Amino acid sequence: MKTRRFLAMMAAGFLGAAVLLVVANVLGLIGGQSNAGAVKGAYAAFKTTGLTPQQIYQQHAGSVVEIQTTFPGTTDIFGQSTGGGQALGTGFVVSKDGYILTNAHVVSESGQAVSTVTVIFKGSGSQGTQVQGTVVGADESTDVALIKVDPSRTPGLVPITLGDSSKVTVGEQVVAIGNPLGLDFSLSSGVVSATNRDLQSPSGVTISGGIQTDAAINPGNSGGPLIDANGQVIGINEQIDSQSGGNEGIGFAVPINTAVKVMEQIKAGTLPQPAQTADPYGGGSATSPY
Repeated sequence: MKTRRFLAMMAAGFLGAAVLLVVANVLGLIGGQSNAGAVKGAYAAFKTTGLTPQQIYQQHAGSVVEIQTTFPGTTDIFGQSTGGGQALGTGFVVSKDGYILTNAHVVSESGQAVSTVTVIFKGSGSQGTQVQGTVVGADESTDVALIKVDPSRTPGLVPITLGDSSKVTVGEQVVAIGNPLGLDFSLSSGVVSATNRDLQSPSGVTISGGIQTDAAINPGNSGGPLIDANGQVIGINEQIDSQSGGNEGIGFAVPINTAVKVMEQIKAGTLPQPAQTADPYGGGSATSPY
């Protein structure tokens, strides 16, 4: 679209130049004498606005973290134990006192919270700082979770600026920073492909206002920031639409306005609890299966 506009502007410029030449010949400004002063026009340099992907990475990669979680083992109705699993995702610092936003599915599964959370900050080479994190709360209906780390163990925390997802427009440049397939602190870039997509949360509830992007999103990017050209987070990368299981240029992010609202509810302890349903095994009530 930008190329078409630029070509249209060029065509209009050439047409305008042709008209000026005709008028100039009539007035004798070309090839003749004239008392008119020299024409002083504006320079036609093309200027871009916003940060480059390289600048965004340099400024904000230190605010992005890798999150490694371990899920506890479970026992089924027959008394058989199943081992716990591990998961890897991404998060980003939102306050100097150690709060980190991520996806709920990074720190919980089917309503079961992880047993350990390790938060890794980007360092020089493999020298990243590792600290234990605590899950403050998670909302699987919006796929938003909040983690807390001890700021005394992670001095110099730099929160990333949060934007306004209601102002996101199709075609604007964005980047994603995360840990796709375990390749830590990787950057991918693209544009906003669509807005106001309905996304399905881990609990089956619809998340409205989702942002679609063609920036490469893969497993491990979950919970990472989708950043606009102003260097502000407009969404939390959450899922992909794929036939192969890998990136096909159709990724989705939870709008940051939704995430901020949930974060404040988690901090205040006012997050709505999931609905209760009858336990199919006769054990009273249980939370809805996710």
